[in-house]
Amino acid sequence: MTQKRVDDGAEMNERQQIPAESLVSRLMGEGRKMLSFGLIGAGNGVVNYAITVGVTLMVLAPLGLSTNDVALGAAKALGWMVAVSNSYLFNTLFTFAAESGRRLTWPTYWRFVASGTVGLTIEVLSFLFAVRYLPLSLAAIVPIGLAFVANFAMARIFVFSGGR
Repeated sequence: MTQKRVDDGAEMNERQQIPAESLVSRLMGEGRKMLSFGLIGAGNGVVNYAITVGVTLMVLAPLGLSTNDVALGAAKALGWMVAVSNSYLFNTLFTFAAESGRRLTWPTYWRFVASGTVGLTIEVLSFLFAVRYLPLSLAAIVPIGLAFVANFAMARIFVFSGGR
């Protein structure tokens, strides 16, 4: 095995060096995963919205609870939970099929929910920061991008790591 030095850094053997074409291939694969993750996320944004609005209009309003903060929070939480569960299902079966073996498990589901909760926290906190310095229309978009990157990274590293 030949030892090589890179910029006077740590020694690397040939198995540790990634050929350029392999790196491009890996980046393209991750790009496809990000696209799939994003499309699933966008679809689940619609699911979240539909459930939140549907429960508010069809359940809370007839009960006179459409202005009650606790009831509205519960409707929003229900929408988010259904969307996160749906997201876990589709990302397990499609986006991260190779890493998950298309197996749905409770431990993986709870890691996915936890990573989604961290992403939600990042989105809310970055929105509260951005809205102080940017117009509302822009302040509402920037946190979505930050949360997307955080959610994808956490799903890729902590939820669907493929046993690495």
